[in-house]
Amino acid sequence: MQVAKITSSYQYNPNFQRRLRPDEERDYRQNALQPAFDYLGTQEVAMILHGTCYPESEKDIGVGSPYGKVAAQLLPFEMLHGFNSNQLGPVGVLRDAQSISPYKSTVSTRNYLFLDLEELTTDKYAKILSKDDIDDVFEKSSDNGENYTYSKFPDAFANYEYCIKKAYKNFLDKASFAKDGALELHREFNEFKEKKGSVVYKEALFDVLSKTYGTNEFETWDELDANLMARIDKKDPEALARYKKVIHRSKDDFDTYIFGQFLLDKQIKENTQFRKSIGFKYISDLLVGFSKADEWANQDAFLKDYRMGCPYGGKNNGPQVWDIPVLDPNKLFNEDGSLGIAGKLLKRKMESALEDFDNVRIDHALGLVDPYIYDKNSVLLIDGAVDTNKFRGGNISYIASVDPKGNYKRVLNEIIIPTLEEHGIDKNYPVWEDLCTDTPTFNRIYRDRNKLPGITQLEYMRAEESQDPDDWGLVGSHDSPPATEMIKKDWVKSHHAWNVFYLAGFLNSNPTRAEFRDKYCQTIDVNPRERVKAKFAELFLTCKKIQISFDDFFGISKTYNVGGTENNTNWKLRLNKDYQDSYYKNLSSENPTALNMPEILKIAVQAKADMNAVKNSKELGIPIQPANEPHVNYILEKLDKYQKILEEPEQ
Repeated sequence: MQVAKITSSYQYNPNFQRRLRPDEERDYRQNALQPAFDYLGTQEVAMILHGTCYPESEKDIGVGSPYGKVAAQLLPFEMLHGFNSNQLGPVGVLRDAQSISPYKSTVSTRNYLFLDLEELTTDKYAKILSKDDIDDVFEKSSDNGENYTYSKFPDAFANYEYCIKKAYKNFLDKASFAKDGALELHREFNEFKEKKGSVVYKEALFDVLSKTYGTNEFETWDELDANLMARIDKKDPEALARYKKVIHRSKDDFDTYIFGQFLLDKQIKENTQFRKSIGFKYISDLLVGFSKADEWANQDAFLKDYRMGCPYGGKNNGPQVWDIPVLDPNKLFNEDGSLGIAGKLLKRKMESALEDFDNVRIDHALGLVDPYIYDKNSVLLIDGAVDTNKFRGGNISYIASVDPKGNYKRVLNEIIIPTLEEHGIDKNYPVWEDLCTDTPTFNRIYRDRNKLPGITQLEYMRAEESQDPDDWGLVGSHDSPPATEMIKKDWVKSHHAWNVFYLAGFLNSNPTRAEFRDKYCQTIDVNPRERVKAKFAELFLTCKKIQISFDDFFGISKTYNVGGTENNTNWKLRLNKDYQDSYYKNLSSENPTALNMPEILKIAVQAKADMNAVKNSKELGIPIQPANEPHVNYILEKLDKYQKILEEPEQ
């Protein structure tokens, strides 16, 4: 794994805790971490850091943003410690503070909460906001004494709506008088509308109607509005008249929505250029579903009575009813093999997930091959659990009446993989999330025909159980507690994947180090933090493409999302504005929970050297010798040096 260059934002303060000095940073990254990655065969190290989880700034809008000045400061810090990419969550529009899961966002427009509003005070944005505008609504970030904070979604929505409306009004005023470069911004705005107007206009109209009705559940709207786009597409005079009336009445809201999308698109492209200049990647997340806005604007592309879910994992381990619309398989492809309206929508969704990104996570791969669907009219909940006596559901391959031509079996090879190839992405490179119920159809197409990789999740498995060398590996995902919290659970401590004899033996396979192995086994048995380190060493030892959740790396004890549950902190966890100080303080404390990368890599490098020594002895037919490779010893010495530097207490 190589990186282009690192530009650190670090300023040395000798009165604070020990951290890398500027003269040490290059040696640490290039002569300690990089040789370790090369020796282990590490190709990618991605931090799982959804967009809203990015840190606060001095003035806090309420949620984080993967774009703008804060991101430009965070990414070099990540690169310093070995990361070369971030795994973002879905980046589509969220519409209200009550529905904040990124997996419920839109697929073709971007989350306007990611807009760096402070940037709008600069010359390149024609100063369409003033410093006073920002000060009027932004709260000053405060230190809460923790190494994390929580997003304030109500504030974020209110701040955005106020600021972007004011910015749009100022933009119009300045453009009319050709002030402060507003004409150039106006030209760019027109180019954006010409390129993306069709999709964004529909989203803006849905946004206006959602506010009118106070809900985005369009099925509850009046019949005309509930089917407005479908009827407009058919040139229905009544629908066209209604459209004109809605736009005339809500022109400011409609235009402001589009303007906000333009500004965000501009900032995303600026961020993309910055990332390319430093060699850092963003991985998008192709959510399996579609939002209410997507369904409303493309109703003819979906089945009317079916929704996607999961056969187990709900209350009492019954079915999960996700209420995700299902693309109509009969409209995926036309008779001549070309894409039908559903196929075009899916391809557009894929294109959007790749635009301004370097790679993609494929959420719930089963949903692209053999989705589990259910008749929404058969759902009866009793105390939150699905009444299975009335419930009708199954994988689509088992329901011939729904997909009589087997069109879902064609999606991977005729839509998804070709679109990846068009963007220069090998089919084995994405993060294929295959942690799902297998079916014969899925295995035949996904595994046997395409031989696609998946995810090795060490929370539940040993690294040696990985299905494919191209798998992405991780300990826990965005739905998992941090590993330091996992290990407190009885089922984890007793699980074969966390077994101390397995870990000690796997990481110390050379019998000449048997005494050390036995002591190590005792250590990780009684010290949960040491067992967590062993799991991350196992990860680096065996997986070439790695993901590490931000809460694990920074040693945060809270969980970003407790999968399958509803609570008032899900999707809100984020870094605090002093994330660097918090990280170094954690490492130098008596009970560190953050990941000391040189320490983890040192365990993994030594383990690989032991494995190589055992392998060489068998191949040469000689007694096993202690591992003694000069270049490996040099790597271990460098890693040990920087492990200790990062552990030094405050001065």
